Amino acid sequence: WGGAGGAPPQAVPDSLKGKTLFPAVTFKNMTAHVHFGPEPLAPLPFKCRMVQDATAAHTTVVKADTPADGKYEVVMPVGLPDEGTFDWLDTFLQKNPKYTELSGRMIVDWAEKSGVSRRGGYKARSCNDKPDAEFGNHEMDDDSIRRALYAVAPLQERNYVVMEVKSGLLEDERKALLSRFPASSFKKVASVVMGEPPLEYKKRVRELVLAEKQVAMNRTFELQKIEKLRKKQLEKQRKAAEKAKKKTEREIKKKVEEAKKKAEEEKKKKEAAANGAEAKEDEAKESKEQESQKKEEEEKAEEEDDDEDEEVEVVEAEEEPPTAELTADEKKLSFRPNDVKDLTPMVMSSNFTKFTVPSKEEGFDELKYEWLKSSTKCKDYLKSWVLEKKLTSRVEELKPSAWFHEKHTEWQKVLKQWQSRQYDYNGLVKKKAAERESRKARAQALAKAAATTAAADAKKEEGKEGKEADAADAAKAEAAKAAADKAAEEAAADEAEAAAETKAAADFETLDIFGVDDVLDVGAGAPLFKEFFPEDWALASLAFELNVLVHAFRRDVEDPDRTGIHINHLAFYYQRYFKRQLTPADFGVATCTDIVGLLTDGSLYLTDKEVLASQLDSDMESHAIFVKLVEEARRYRKVQIDVGQEAAVLKIKSWFDKKGGSGGGKNWSRGGGGGGWSQPQQQMQQGWNDFGYGKAQQNKGGKGANWVQPYGKGGSKDGGKGGGKWDWQKGGKW
Repeated sequence: WGGAGGAPPQAVPDSLKGKTLFPAVTFKNMTAHVHFGPEPLAPLPFKCRMVQDATAAHTTVVKADTPADGKYEVVMPVGLPDEGTFDWLDTFLQKNPKYTELSGRMIVDWAEKSGVSRRGGYKARSCNDKPDAEFGNHEMDDDSIRRALYAVAPLQERNYVVMEVKSGLLEDERKALLSRFPASSFKKVASVVMGEPPLEYKKRVRELVLAEKQVAMNRTFELQKIEKLRKKQLEKQRKAAEKAKKKTEREIKKKVEEAKKKAEEEKKKKEAAANGAEAKEDEAKESKEQESQKKEEEEKAEEEDDDEDEEVEVVEAEEEPPTAELTADEKKLSFRPNDVKDLTPMVMSSNFTKFTVPSKEEGFDELKYEWLKSSTKCKDYLKSWVLEKKLTSRVEELKPSAWFHEKHTEWQKVLKQWQSRQYDYNGLVKKKAAERESRKARAQALAKAAATTAAADAKKEEGKEGKEADAADAAKAEAAKAAADKAAEEAAADEAEAAAETKAAADFETLDIFGVDDVLDVGAGAPLFKEFFPEDWALASLAFELNVLVHAFRRDVEDPDRTGIHINHLAFYYQRYFKRQLTPADFGVATCTDIVGLLTDGSLYLTDKEVLASQLDSDMESHAIFVKLVEEARRYRKVQIDVGQEAAVLKIKSWFDKKGGSGGGKNWSRGGGGGGWSQPQQQMQQGWNDFGYGKAQQNKGGKGANWVQPYGKGGSKDGGKGGGKWDWQKGGKW
């Protein structure tokens, strides 16, 4: 330090004498300046030749490994994300230790070895390709280190491996990286690592997976071992505490007995004062003998107790951790699975469609095909990989089009019309039933009154003894009889009307659902959806929403290779389009796949690649197909419930007050910006009962009005006519 020694000189160990020594700096965050002059910068307390003054006997001269043509290699691996990229690199560096890695991974590892702290530690990484810096240092977090490294690397002529997964797959970024290394000093090589790896690589993958499993099992074994030792120590401490407690109790008991004995002796002394000395001596001698015998017995009992407490400690044999083994699936692995992906989801989805195989036109001097041995095979493999990714990767930048908003608004409008029609119809049915009951009760009352009047008149006639009945009484009786007859006729008409309604209900049960032309009137003014409950409307809305989502996705993504929505991303796209969460628990199921399974009408299905697709054309003139499908499913579900299949009962929760959509007002079916219907389930069920459904949920339901809140009385005529085509593109008539 400034010419002063930091510590006394240390002798070179015998094991290093005569061998080449390399200077080592063991301090972190320090810069070392090396002096190569003939004399030391400050006098040393011992004699030592400097490097420039050293003789051949004091040095080891190693000839630099200079390429024959004077050019070093810059190798750029080109591999698909999560398909052996960094494992291949590790194997390459192991076989070629003279190559220096340039990558985001290397920078983070470099910082770790330099003792730089990192937020969250060095295990947590967003991706392998370009891990987040998170060092809390502006110069390091803003990627300045990487830029400086790539600027300096070409000046230090040596062999490099430039490992950047994304940049290696994008033509423009490959060219930009290559341009940093001058052709006069570097030979630029692309190592294309694509396709099915060779057996040698697969063997290494199995070894790595097995090693990881063994490390995990060893860690678990050590934790179990520590826990076992901890419990053993606790048990030992417990027994020691019990032993100490017993000893304390014996000592207390002994002291109490001694005190008691002493008191008895004092008492005996006082009593023996009047007796002779001889008797006193005999008693004292006898007392000592008894005391000695009792003490021996107590000591023997204590030794026996201690022997019982002390257990012989069994020395257990040292256990070895269990040996890890690969499963059948792990033995088939081509690439090592990794919790940390090579690219972040956003980077992957935004760039994978632009991935290409490198060519010499980009500036490469040589193309090496490590696994698939030709450019054509690599291009075919990349094409199939991209097609697969298009089906399974989500489009982060996708936005709903005006077409979608138009169709969604139209659905909300017709849905409200249908619900209003159901409310009006069930209200009319309830009103008619109440009027019939009223007329029936009136007819019964009039008949009873007429009978009473007739009986009174007959009695009065008997009292007049042959005189003519009073004209006023006769007229009154006649009027009562006429009213009763009229009421009876009305009751008969009501009974006929009720019979007609019963027949209409029977005809409804056997109705050809898909032969209905107008879902608002399938006969006697009844709508097809007259017996819908909230869960039926929920299914109708779900069927429309998922169908229109599939068609809108295919329109908006503008990519013929994306044929539908992968089930893993259904909730994401649902949120993106409808501005609300698709939560399986709200439908009484566990996954989005189960949600699709609720739509047993067949309008939607999952392909063998788990892509959601619609069987309905995008060209339909009416939404009536959705209530027809739901009515068909409702009838089948009713039959299942009637025969005791409890699994058929829907478990759709009541809708919570959610923000969503762009419309106004309230709508339980989850449309509009006014939120959803938040009435609790129990209160809703009571509401159904109040309207006359009684306990007939999911069956026919009772007579009377429906639970649906009115949305106004207009627009019925355009709500459900037609079973023909719905022109999605031209926009048909509703």
